[in-house]
Amino acid sequence: MKISTSFLFDRATERMSTIQNKLATTQAQMAVGKQILSPSAAPDQAAAIQRLKGEVQRQDSHMRTLNVAMGRYTAEETALSASNDILIRMKELGIQAANDTLGPDDRKAIGVEMKALRDQLLSLGNTRDDSGNYLFSGTRVKTPAFVEDAYGKVVYQGDQTQTRIPAGVERTVQFTRAGTDVFSRVVRDDGQAAGFFDALDQMIEGMNNSQTGKIQQGIADVTQMHNSLTLSQAQNGSDQTVVQSQLDVLDVTKLRIQSTLSEIEDLDYTEAVTRMNKEMMGLEAAMGSFAKISGLSLFDYIRG
Repeated sequence: MKISTSFLFDRATERMSTIQNKLATTQAQMAVGKQILSPSAAPDQAAAIQRLKGEVQRQDSHMRTLNVAMGRYTAEETALSASNDILIRMKELGIQAANDTLGPDDRKAIGVEMKALRDQLLSLGNTRDDSGNYLFSGTRVKTPAFVEDAYGKVVYQGDQTQTRIPAGVERTVQFTRAGTDVFSRVVRDDGQAAGFFDALDQMIEGMNNSQTGKIQQGIADVTQMHNSLTLSQAQNGSDQTVVQSQLDVLDVTKLRIQSTLSEIEDLDYTEAVTRMNKEMMGLEAAMGSFAKISGLSLFDYIRG
């Protein structure tokens, strides 16, 4: 009889301990909102969770890079559009000044406006992004793209390096641009080339000295510059479209991964509350049984 009573006592104690452990686990799960409290509890699920979290981090990193690129493209678009507007105005002034009815003083007055427009173009060539990096210096993003030397000649300080970033499967887009590719030199009918700002300065000089030939050459040069900037605008727009499309794809992919991760990792509170109530009822029943078992004795058995 002593062995039988001890066995029942041990069984009741073991059952209460098991239910208490389950209840404690459920309560801990509810406290953190997760199904798995430690990797050892479910190694396969823990491994899947880590893999999915790593994929989300990679998606986030890629999206941050693309968003930085979009910020640069937006700033570039503004600078290129403004530059093209200035060139259009300079061409209008050149056509106006090429008219032989205008005298030297009239042309000098136009030259003053053209010099101001040229300076605006120089400023636009040194446009920065939100991080303070120069857009048109190639990879020398901390160096102004264009500066005037002691003689007033504009010198390019950037490099010709173009970096690209991935934007989809086996597809890349340009991330840095060389200023000489955007504000490119002009090639004249005689085969001679002139830098972007050199050509503008020569046109302004012709305006100030009332040299019709230089003014007409300047009109042709500005037409080339306008065409070059238009191509840069088209490339910018194409890159923006590609990057935005990839961002949309990454948004959908990240949402799908997070949904899968949630199914594996997050706790179903409705199920957990139901389970906790069931475990609490089981614990109360076990405690009641234990109370009865602990009250058994040989005298109770004899009286029975």
